[in-house]
Amino acid sequence: NISGLTIEDINIYLNEVSIIQAGEPDESYTEVAGSAEMAKDTIVITIEIGESDTQESVWTTDFSYDYVKINAEYRT
Repeated sequence: NISGLTIEDINIYLNEVSIIQAGEPDESYTEVAGSAEMAKDTIVITIEIGESDTQESVWTTDFSYDYVKINAEYRT
């Protein structure tokens, strides 16, 4: 149940690196830190939503070179 959920309830991490805190870009985040995490063999993306103790896991495979290249163009 997400009634009452606000953007301020959301935190997102790449491994241990915070990228979103209280629904806003984390001021301590740097592209260097994010790139270092993305270069690792295993990346854990954690999304904290409110104060729920519910957990879910999703396992996925590598993205293809073309997929990453196309989507990287949105960032540059």
